[in-house]
Amino acid sequence: MRRTRKLVAALAAAALSTLAIQGTTEAAPDQARGPAAKPQRVLIIVVDALSKEIVKKYGMTNVQSLMRDQVDSPKSYLGHVGSVTVVTHNVLTSGLLPKHMGWTDDGYRDVDNVLGTPGGLWIPSDWTKDQMFAVQQHIGKPKLADYLHTGRPGSKVFTVSPKRYAAWAYGGPTSDTIVTFGGSKTCPDGLKYRVVDGVNVPSYLSEDCGRYFVPRLSAGAYDTGGLPASLYSVGDDRYVVGKNAAHAGGDVWAADAAIDIMRHEDNWSGLFVTLPGVDKAAHMWGGVTDPGGADPMTHMEFAASTADQQVGRLIAELKSQDKWKDTLVVLTADHGSVAGKHFHGDTSAELDYGYYNWYYGTAQNGSYLKPQAALKPLTDTGNVGLSYSDSMLRAWLTDQSPAKVAEAAKIMATLPDVSAVWVRDGDHYNRASKIKWRKMRRGAEKSWFARHARELVNTEAAPYGPDVIATLVEDTTYSIAGDHGGIQRQSQQIPIVFAGSGLGRKDLQAKIRSVDIMPTILRAMQIPITSSMDGVAYRLRSRR
Repeated sequence: MRRTRKLVAALAAAALSTLAIQGTTEAAPDQARGPAAKPQRVLIIVVDALSKEIVKKYGMTNVQSLMRDQVDSPKSYLGHVGSVTVVTHNVLTSGLLPKHMGWTDDGYRDVDNVLGTPGGLWIPSDWTKDQMFAVQQHIGKPKLADYLHTGRPGSKVFTVSPKRYAAWAYGGPTSDTIVTFGGSKTCPDGLKYRVVDGVNVPSYLSEDCGRYFVPRLSAGAYDTGGLPASLYSVGDDRYVVGKNAAHAGGDVWAADAAIDIMRHEDNWSGLFVTLPGVDKAAHMWGGVTDPGGADPMTHMEFAASTADQQVGRLIAELKSQDKWKDTLVVLTADHGSVAGKHFHGDTSAELDYGYYNWYYGTAQNGSYLKPQAALKPLTDTGNVGLSYSDSMLRAWLTDQSPAKVAEAAKIMATLPDVSAVWVRDGDHYNRASKIKWRKMRRGAEKSWFARHARELVNTEAAPYGPDVIATLVEDTTYSIAGDHGGIQRQSQQIPIVFAGSGLGRKDLQAKIRSVDIMPTILRAMQIPITSSMDGVAYRLRSRR
């Protein structure tokens, strides 16, 4: 039975203790006069999996206030696939689409021998820091941290993300400090904790067994021992707040660390933060279809409330330091959330079995050889080197000859709830099947597909990307109860809000994408862009 908002709020409170510019687009005409004052720093807040639907349903008042009172972009959308964490965090701080940034999805073919395995297949979310940095550096493009260092010589850039792969992608090799999690340690109290890890982690965040160590949990704890949550269960407090207020994890951990940085570091020009809790709950329970449960702390309502509170805390800290007026704040998400009303993955009592639904094949950094039943017609060909399945299906084939690619495409067109199949052809994908309009259940879904499917699929078109893609109809997942990754509106329609720095309140009416955020930041901060980007720099205006 769904818990009341009063209970959720109480629990949350307790937990707390092309070149420079490809195009130039102006904000919609309003009372604003002239450009905004030059920001001295930028704070990017990524609320993992935050769709506009989630903001509305769960009444995220701090987020809604920013959308109402600052520069919102009501037509914004993610603008690329794979719509996954390990991709978007790099899109945000590179200004590049996946097809140009080094990897396109949670699968990667090492066509340029960057990682020492010519043609080898990899899972990017399992890359080490050095492996991800190597791929980023191979592209030879500056990251946002590089530009911020140029704009304010001697300033520092900080990255805070409980997800290691998000942290590496987000910050990159030139972020001065990256704060995330590492392995385990048994502390003097006899309990196991997840330890703080990263790059140049300051001592006030890395005290041995101190506040930023978070508890490990036993299997099945936190209302996650049964289906569907057990497909992606809570293993420790990295992504959830937890019940140890002195060592709170998840969104509270990330906000606490970011606030500590603000209080200890005066000379920062960039602070990149990820709040992971909404994503965790959405995966376990199906996003907006979450029915609630015995322990609300792992469910959507609590996760949304907690994330919203942390957004409020971060903004309040800027204001308390009198830095709101000269800090550009960006609030966004790395993807939305698709409810798996039509779920085609395998279910098992085995905890974290969802990983076997996500992946099939042998990568250089992991093997998953339990093909899910729905995918077996494809995997039985023996030609799948690696596949990744969530709200979209992708396959990297062993034999990439035209005949074998055509065979795979034909099979994928027969899989449940596939809307269309696409085959890579250089810098784009060709549709290799009929569009199954009859499977689309709403007119809005058909309209979205017609306007965006080809655009979105083409953002993956690179030699290191998948050979074949199958898009899926709305409300469909092959992985776990709630997921993302594909072209669906629920996965793509995310908030993009610009705030602080004396900005006005009129919305940007253009169709802003994630890739546009970095060039827009640089334009606002008056930092010259020296390398080509895929994003568009939009002009932000002040309220003066």
